[in-house]
Amino acid sequence: MSAIVIEAEHVPAQPWRNGGGQTRELLVWPPSVGSLGGEALCVGKGGARAAGGGHEAERFAAQTPSANKDAPATTDWKLRISRADIASDGPFSAFAGVDRWFAVISGKGVVLHMPTADGHTLDHHLLPGHTPLHFDGGLAPGCSLMDGATQDLNLMARGGTACMNSVEAEQPWSADFAMRGIYTACSGVWSNGLQTIPLPAHSLLWDANPEPKAEFRFAANRNEPTHAWWLGYTPDTTL
Repeated sequence: MSAIVIEAEHVPAQPWRNGGGQTRELLVWPPSVGSLGGEALCVGKGGARAAGGGHEAERFAAQTPSANKDAPATTDWKLRISRADIASDGPFSAFAGVDRWFAVISGKGVVLHMPTADGHTLDHHLLPGHTPLHFDGGLAPGCSLMDGATQDLNLMARGGTACMNSVEAEQPWSADFAMRGIYTACSGVWSNGLQTIPLPAHSLLWDANPEPKAEFRFAANRNEPTHAWWLGYTPDTTL
């Protein structure tokens, strides 16, 4: 079993220099140096443990505050998963050549002002529970808060194929990705048919070498609505 669990609250928050919010960089792939359990992974400092094993991850990412709304500390990644707290309006950073997925976890929602080819903008109103928005990271949309701060999930992929899909309660997910995982805002139980792992709220479970065709499932704890996202990534090449 190659899964790790990264608890967001144990990952240091990196304030934006413009004062508009903060980011917790949960996972990047590949790391610039080192490895986690033989897999090419790099996780936020202090936030990871081997799923089911209780051991702290040995490899941590170096973190530095970003000047822009969502710029990562390093740029040599192919995959980046992060959680942001947006406190004020402002533009997203531009990531040329990057596919990006964005979902609102909590708060009243945001409006992303997406540039169009004809020089106009197309507004996307995103609320908690809405389908994640997939867009070209090079477009750098403006972001307006609807009514106060929000907490948001980001997945960015440079090359390869990726996805972010809303989890349907107890419904299987068996997409054919080289790496797969789940971010959950609610506590619950994840399983893959061979192993069952309890997950606290606001945690990322990431399997860098899942069993082929394994069916991932997630069940929120009693009296909690399902509020989680399946995440997948296959790089162009294997390091």
